[in-house]
Amino acid sequence: MKKELLIKLSVTVSVVAMFIVNALANILPINGVTTGALSDAIPIYFVPAGYAFSIWGLIYAGLVVYIISMFTKFTKEDEAIYPWVITSSLANIAWIFLWHYRLIYLSVIAMVLILASLIAIFLILNKSKKVSIFKTLPFDIYLGWISVASIANIAAALYTANWDRFGISPEVWSAIMIVVSTGLAVYSIFKKTYSYSLVILWAIIGILVKFSGLSNPVEIASTLGILTITSIIGFKLYLDNK
Repeated sequence: MKKELLIKLSVTVSVVAMFIVNALANILPINGVTTGALSDAIPIYFVPAGYAFSIWGLIYAGLVVYIISMFTKFTKEDEAIYPWVITSSLANIAWIFLWHYRLIYLSVIAMVLILASLIAIFLILNKSKKVSIFKTLPFDIYLGWISVASIANIAAALYTANWDRFGISPEVWSAIMIVVSTGLAVYSIFKKTYSYSLVILWAIIGILVKFSGLSNPVEIASTLGILTITSIIGFKLYLDNK
């Protein structure tokens, strides 16, 4: 019983700490720059329009729902994922400070740690079909967004390193990354993780909105990605209900 309570409190404290640091990052802001402003200062073509980042509100709400469900009904899955939940929250906090202090290379390590933690959580929760949607959905959404954010973070680090992208233009390289993201979404659709694919769809729509009329390769790749994801979701739902 004491272990269960300790797990619940540890998860809650780590998640709340992440909420607070992310809020202060833009309220203060940390090191005199907001998270978005620093992102906009790095000219890559894989960053969605500002409104798309409102999905963090959904991610935070989802984590609150998870914490409530954990306190309501503690399961063996909760015990299995708690180290990863704490790790993802601490890595998120570390990412904020590394990013705001322009340690872009090191921020990639923190981002990859968040991604790896969420993948571990995803694999554990999806081992059983009996796990409540209140426990799986928040992390599916979080993983979807971090999958996109990881690609963008790596692209930002490579830009600051003056990588020549094998001679490929920034627009074409971003189009390639959109294709990769679309591939991840399609894969998740066939695994019936629709929430993950919808988050990637949301990000790609945001990229199209931001760069429409500014970059033909990005606009074409985004449009094709959106059409591909929506078409396959519709087709898969049709097959499942046939």
